[in-house]
Amino acid sequence: MRKSEIDLMGFENGRITGFKPRFHSIGHDWERYTEALVELVDRGVVAHKKGHSLYDLYCQDLNAWLTEFYFEEKRFDQIEAHYTHTGEVAFGPILEEERAVLDRLQALGEGARVRRIWRAHMGLIKREFWWYIGERNAGFRMAEYYQASEQKQRRDYEKLINRIPKMKQELLAIMADYRKTAEMTGASKTELARIHADIAAIDAEERPRPKGKPDPRKMDENLFWDLIDEGLTSQPIVERIDTLPERLAAFKATAIRDFEKIRRSLEARAYRWDVWALAYLLQGGCSDDAFENFRGWLVLQGREVFEGAIADPDSFDVTLHSGTASGINGLRDAAPVAYEMRQGKAMKPVKMPLMDVSGPEIAEDDFASALPRVAALVGR
Repeated sequence: MRKSEIDLMGFENGRITGFKPRFHSIGHDWERYTEALVELVDRGVVAHKKGHSLYDLYCQDLNAWLTEFYFEEKRFDQIEAHYTHTGEVAFGPILEEERAVLDRLQALGEGARVRRIWRAHMGLIKREFWWYIGERNAGFRMAEYYQASEQKQRRDYEKLINRIPKMKQELLAIMADYRKTAEMTGASKTELARIHADIAAIDAEERPRPKGKPDPRKMDENLFWDLIDEGLTSQPIVERIDTLPERLAAFKATAIRDFEKIRRSLEARAYRWDVWALAYLLQGGCSDDAFENFRGWLVLQGREVFEGAIADPDSFDVTLHSGTASGINGLRDAAPVAYEMRQGKAMKPVKMPLMDVSGPEIAEDDFASALPRVAALVGR
């Protein structure tokens, strides 16, 4: 944040006075606010009690405070983007604070947004439930990388599997709540049918096997992108990932494995220094793991965005990125889950060559100068 902006700010009743949101995103304004807070602490304007974090002292209700500005300006797109989870969430119902936001959106006639946010949450917790089911179905396997005895690994496995009944009951209760919300907000018959099918599958602890003959088409890059791009303009990432295994399971086993090969080859294409610079600038930093997440997220943005970023990272539309890049786990799991649905057994790992960062090496200090347009737009 600019020094001139902070010079105009004060502090009263636990809140910075004079702070003005920019309305790029709630997350971006959160970052600006906390930057200003740290600066005001350094200037002695804000007291910092020893042994207490600034978050505990001044930021616990910051999210709700910032959201209020967005409601006042009717910035519903940004509110939806902020409360639509794309990464991991705690297994369980939507948090009370988030429910209050959903209730307010619903009261304002924004039922479609409420359903999309709900579906994103449901997609993430359903994925966790199905992972547990997959582990149970696969049976116990010794993990060589896990330095523990077979006896301990078996105990840990049993603890994991024993969680399933409680998870199932909790998930069914959440799904019932979701169904009620969908009905109240005018969901279509197709959407309600999907919810009923999900509830039935969860209750049976078994995903439905694909019916009829498999799609005979060979999986190539064009077909891969058709599957990724489906629902691109109308569904959040999590919802598209949630349905991807079912759509992919309609194909032959060889095509499903080829989907995984193409996914990994595309992520390898993006394993470049200039793309890493893009991820770093958008996120304010980027570790090895974060760059892997970013490359998967970039694939999920669809063919046009992916190929544009590869051709010229500095031309990237920064409004597509909200500060985090999630979705890699769901994308990575799509082929193995689809294969098991099609074949009734686990897919063997797809072997690919080891990757190395390609292109002219760029030092971290030079990322901004390498992508000057993006750096200027995100204020780096």
